[in-house]
Amino acid sequence: MSLPRVAEMLCLDGERVSGASMASYAAIEKKLRLTGKPYCVVSAWILIDVEGVDPVVTQGTHLMPAVMYVHHVLTHSSGQLSEGDSVMTGYATYMDPAGIFETVDTVYILLSHGFRKSADIETVRAAQAQAKRMASVSFSANGLLDK
Repeated sequence: MSLPRVAEMLCLDGERVSGASMASYAAIEKKLRLTGKPYCVVSAWILIDVEGVDPVVTQGTHLMPAVMYVHHVLTHSSGQLSEGDSVMTGYATYMDPAGIFETVDTVYILLSHGFRKSADIETVRAAQAQAKRMASVSFSANGLLDK
């Protein structure tokens, strides 16, 4: 997997799409009430349509061939993520033009505008693997610390 393809996928460009607005409030409130899942409010986000997903992965499930990369978390209701964190999600279970992106375990509220683009499954897997590696590293005033 080439690093330039991952970097290109995570770059804030592509088809510009709108996120949540004040008009989205009722839809967001309803989704949060129905799911009971933690929510994560984000900005600087990219919706990624995953090309080349084996239909067996999504067949018979509620998974959609789409993931999201977030450059900036604003808040996470359970505290799992901190302000300023980045996150690469798993597959979507629900997407709404009202600025809602849901995965198996979290409802993401997409603020402002973001971008949408496509990437092949190998590029997405490489980005997810890199995100997992970064999640296993902590930083201190003296430099990196492995978790």
